Amino acid sequence: MGCIRWKRWFSLALFFFSVFSQAATYSSPTLNEAESLIEISPQQAKELTSEYLTVRKMAEKSEQNPSTVARDETDSRLRTPASTVAAMKILAQAEFNLGYPIAAFRLLDDAFNTAQEFNLPYLQLDIQLLQIRLRWLDNDDVTDAREKLRDITQQYESIRSKDFPARGIGYKIKLLRAEIASKANDVELANKLFIELKEDLEFIQSEDTKIDYHIMVGSHYLDHERYNLALSELLIAYWSSIESNSSARLARTNTLLAQLFFERRVLDKALVHLSEAADFYDNYEKSPKLAMVLKRMGDVYFDLGKYNLALVNYFNVIDHENNNNNIESVIGTRLSLAATYIHLYNYPLAEQYLQRAEDLLQYADIPHLKGKAALLNASLAYHQHRSEQVIRNAQKALVISQSIANQDIEQQAYRLLSQGYEQLGKHSLALEAMKRSYVLESLHQEKLNQISEDAFRQQKEFVEQTLHLVGQEKELKETKRQYSKLQKLTFTLFIVAGALFLLVLRRSYVIQTQNEEIEELNNNLFTHSRSRLRNLRMLNAKLPKSLQRSSQNYELWHVGELIHEPLNDRLRFAMIDVPFLRNMYLQHGYTAGLELERAFGEYLKSKIDEPTRLYHFSDSNLLFIEPSTDRDSPPEEMFEKIQQWIREFQPERKINRIIRMGITDYPFLPRAYTAINDKELLDILLMATSAARELSMKENCSHWVYLKAIDNAPAASFASSNMRKSCKHAINQGLIKVHSSHNNEENIKKILKDG
Repeated sequence: MGCIRWKRWFSLALFFFSVFSQAATYSSPTLNEAESLIEISPQQAKELTSEYLTVRKMAEKSEQNPSTVARDETDSRLRTPASTVAAMKILAQAEFNLGYPIAAFRLLDDAFNTAQEFNLPYLQLDIQLLQIRLRWLDNDDVTDAREKLRDITQQYESIRSKDFPARGIGYKIKLLRAEIASKANDVELANKLFIELKEDLEFIQSEDTKIDYHIMVGSHYLDHERYNLALSELLIAYWSSIESNSSARLARTNTLLAQLFFERRVLDKALVHLSEAADFYDNYEKSPKLAMVLKRMGDVYFDLGKYNLALVNYFNVIDHENNNNNIESVIGTRLSLAATYIHLYNYPLAEQYLQRAEDLLQYADIPHLKGKAALLNASLAYHQHRSEQVIRNAQKALVISQSIANQDIEQQAYRLLSQGYEQLGKHSLALEAMKRSYVLESLHQEKLNQISEDAFRQQKEFVEQTLHLVGQEKELKETKRQYSKLQKLTFTLFIVAGALFLLVLRRSYVIQTQNEEIEELNNNLFTHSRSRLRNLRMLNAKLPKSLQRSSQNYELWHVGELIHEPLNDRLRFAMIDVPFLRNMYLQHGYTAGLELERAFGEYLKSKIDEPTRLYHFSDSNLLFIEPSTDRDSPPEEMFEKIQQWIREFQPERKINRIIRMGITDYPFLPRAYTAINDKELLDILLMATSAARELSMKENCSHWVYLKAIDNAPAASFASSNMRKSCKHAINQGLIKVHSSHNNEENIKKILKDG
């Protein structure tokens, strides 16, 4: 609880810091952007403001007059005293958030001197007020802060009746008083001041300021464990931020809602809000808020028992460079890593991270983290069966918890003390320690049971509906009026629906019967009647409209589309002429030939692996398509593979093993993918196969011919409707290179030319 409470105050301080800095709007876009980044990314805010002060020159005092002092500059080369003071304030807040308070106070002193030099009383009060809150955040001296606030209030009272702009100073004074009272546990005073601030909002037109108010009050209630009131205020801020498209405020609200749900143990909702917040802060480099969100996500995953996910988030926190500026966060993260590794039974790594945390704790006096470290040492010693160390570290944690009144650490210390005594066999002492642990646990559970999770969820839904469904009461009345009309039509609609239902049943039966018939027809239509290979005879056919696309007949939709994705596929095509398919019926008779062709088809299908495809193009011609990522791969590999298949098919039979193969690639034209479609590609393949057949008949052996277009072959050369004529012309021009198993290239070109 101590660690949670510290994080809670730190988050609240950062939030008030951002609210405090976003009261003014400047004419300079640079200053507005820098001010919006003070909390989200102080490093970027510092860079923008430093550049603004460096690039622009301060206007001379002699050039100023009361009217020009009050308004921002229009000359992009100059900056007025007012904008200079504003820039110094932004830079000071950025330095403070980056962990450099001395530099921040020095900048505020310079800003105050500048405001005093140019007689800017409102800015002087504003700077003094910022100095007070930064000093208070730095040293946590409530008494000193309140004394200085009384002095500021007196100065404010002396000028507020003279000029309207002083009202903003009064709002900031009351805001800081409320913040101090909340942190000092003066809840009644804080509640009173927040009520007064709500009354002051009536005079403020800014929607952002109203959202900030609800976030402030929600944070206050959350810090004092008034969860129902906190939920109401934070949900108002949540929906208002969405409606006003205020991403930064939405991210802050998500962070607080996540904390609320985390403390109420509604961990699934906490993760939802943390993810939304992380998505926003991840857009900014070096955002300190991102580390806080990631740490909380790790804590949620840890409590859910998802230790690997917790480790991922904890390591992300360590990698976040802004986390290194906060020693307490660094130590806390390493202690969380140690606890996670203990649950994962990785005791060496747990001991390693625990040792790193203890080394850092020697230079930082943070009691609740020292107590947590002692608990982890005791837990680690218990798992390693070092009972004496368990008792020693548990007693150390017990002393620390009692000194800082932390019941959570105290309860865990008693539990570990009981386990240590039990390991030593001191059962009476173990029982006594366990009893004390149970007492503290029951007290904590009674506190949590004041609001059950179900009631908490119901209240959340109720508040969201109240906020988000404004005006639904009128719509409900209108709905009731229309409902009476609909009742009159119900009976008629029931009869019509019954008739339609019978019609749908009849139609479903008819469609099912037709689909079965279509499926049978398709299976017969798109496979070769004898070899049962895929049939390419329907390349130009249109599928019937009744054909439905489904997983069973998906393949049929691609019949006639040899190239499925022209911009992605790299394919190699081969037209294979198998002479024995042409002559086997004459040699073996009809029945034996039919059996041989069916066996050949089944044999080839066993050789084909997806996404390779094989089609029965004609009686003796097969079309083979396979992916080819390397356009320069030798065609001999494909030829030898097919030739080997033919040799291995029923080697005991005396059949003609010669094959003739025409080969080409898709895309045929490397620079014009879609210039040549599948039907034109088949024409090219048939030319190559014809040439290979003629060579094979002359030499009585297998041959292949490979046609390959050069890389820069223009698509215009193949624009003719006669693809064969275009190819012959391209071969003569050298646009298509002819490769073959035949050595005489000129002889092949002559065959192609005469063919």
